[in-house]
Amino acid sequence: MGHKLAYPDVSHPEIYEIYRQSLSKPIHAYAFFIDPCALFLQKLERCQSADEFKVGDAGRFFWELQEELMATGLHKLAIASIPTPKQFRTPSSDENGWLVILGTGFDKTLHVPVPDELLRQVREILEIEGDPAWWLMRWFNYPHPKLWIADREKIMKAARG
Repeated sequence: MGHKLAYPDVSHPEIYEIYRQSLSKPIHAYAFFIDPCALFLQKLERCQSADEFKVGDAGRFFWELQEELMATGLHKLAIASIPTPKQFRTPSSDENGWLVILGTGFDKTLHVPVPDELLRQVREILEIEGDPAWWLMRWFNYPHPKLWIADREKIMKAARG
């Protein structure tokens, strides 16, 4: 089974084709890995006033960070919790971090290009200067296209009123 990934914003036939290929090809994500706890501690250290952030505000910070990322247009499934890779571990790092997925594809080729504005906004939010990296999404898969399309149609219908 595994964790679910969001499809890119493509036509219904393209969604079916991505799903079909994903059954036999490994999926890669173009993403940033972040340690949300480390990001919270960085912000906490920079705070001028004790009222701005408190150590107990970590949960609120994580929720607001997710909301800010989704406001850029990222789907909620584009923020995946994964075990912290060895190269990102520090004495203060948590067991898990976030993979902020900007796009997915096969053979390290994106299904659709990542808009420059999205990349800029996500870098700004995460306070990252480097480029995203390719990640093998071994334990992740796409939902069945019928479910994805039906869910997207419900969301669009609700947005229209």
